[in-house]
Amino acid sequence: MAERILVTGATGTIGRELVRLLSERGAAVVAGVTSEDKAATLEAQGVRAEVFSYSDPDSLGRVMEGKARVFLLLPFIEGMKRWGLAALDAAKAAGVGHVVRSSALLADTEAHFQLGKVHGGVDHALEESGLPFTILRPNIFMQNYALRLSGEIREKNRFSLPEADSRTSLIDARDIAACAAAVLLDPAEHAGRTYLLTGPEVLSNMDVAAILSAEAGREIAYRPLSEEQAREAWLSAGLPEWNVNMLLGLARQVREGVTGMVTGAVKHLSGRDPVPFRQFARDFRRSWV
Repeated sequence: MAERILVTGATGTIGRELVRLLSERGAAVVAGVTSEDKAATLEAQGVRAEVFSYSDPDSLGRVMEGKARVFLLLPFIEGMKRWGLAALDAAKAAGVGHVVRSSALLADTEAHFQLGKVHGGVDHALEESGLPFTILRPNIFMQNYALRLSGEIREKNRFSLPEADSRTSLIDARDIAACAAAVLLDPAEHAGRTYLLTGPEVLSNMDVAAILSAEAGREIAYRPLSEEQAREAWLSAGLPEWNVNMLLGLARQVREGVTGMVTGAVKHLSGRDPVPFRQFARDFRRSWV
């Protein structure tokens, strides 16, 4: 019987693609989801799903039980560190053989922004847990433009961010999933390692706007925001204050230029070149038109 692999966040940007890749390669995938509706949708697609809650130790124990490997992706909410620590406790108690953790590029317990400290705290706990592990630290997702910013792009022919004219090596979440799949299928080679995942190029938001304009066939502009403007806009859109504070802290790191590094980790892990933003814009064209 094939060893079972649990993918948390299985209906999200990374998890959905990861489930697909693992299933295509014949792995015994179990999608960890947080609602019966999500489970039913996946089961209808032929994917085995199990429902659990990060806030319920018993359900965490059940979902970890019998899993050889776990992909741990935490929801972006105020309790993410607490839930991450609970998940690691459950994984250790269940005898999970390897944890692949989806973290963030600048994560560190001594990071200069709060979201980095939150991710860093979970990473440190994993490193100290005694569980075999691999940590993936991806840069900012290209998918933010196709999801969180797509409404403004379609309706106002612009997108607004508090990132000034900084440059970032944006990464396609499909590349993160490909890296995670490679590690989950051959964990021993990557045990104890941390990989910094980036896209293949460093782009400003002006560059992004030019690429989106070419793909959409109309002018799309980048509108820089101040922190105050961004805070007001995000709160008005219904984002919780914790999320807003985390995003503003990350934006400060972007403005300081520390998200502009380019690494070769995606090709090293996945065996393929990372997706450039122009290809991403073409693949997600429906988000801009």
